[in-house]
Amino acid sequence: MSWSEALLAFLVSHAVGDVLLQTDWQAQMKLRGLGDPVGRRALAGHLATYMLAFLPALVWIGAETSAVRAVAVGVLVAITHLLVDDGRLVSEWLSKVKRAADPTTALSIAVDQSFHAVCLLGAALVAAI
Repeated sequence: MSWSEALLAFLVSHAVGDVLLQTDWQAQMKLRGLGDPVGRRALAGHLATYMLAFLPALVWIGAETSAVRAVAVGVLVAITHLLVDDGRLVSEWLSKVKRAADPTTALSIAVDQSFHAVCLLGAALVAAI
């Protein structure tokens, strides 16, 4: 498999997991972050359903390469998704890099999704090695 094939599979999986399967409650409460019990519960629930969306792609990676690689890529996708969705990285980027004192929801979502895309590209490159 090529990195571009893996990336396409990951982007579709991401859309399913991050948009179609994520509940409104998860989307609202995960912003509280890992430091808050409700935020942790929302993040854990979202991550569980998010990773379900990746199962077909991960099975494919396992069949094309190895089960170890598929598990490693799955862990990479899960950890990076959790770190982005915790919100602190996005908030810091908006504040320090974008210098957005009061960022719009659209800008926050754009930065969040940009980080996800970069992370998925990295995971696709690892999958294709």
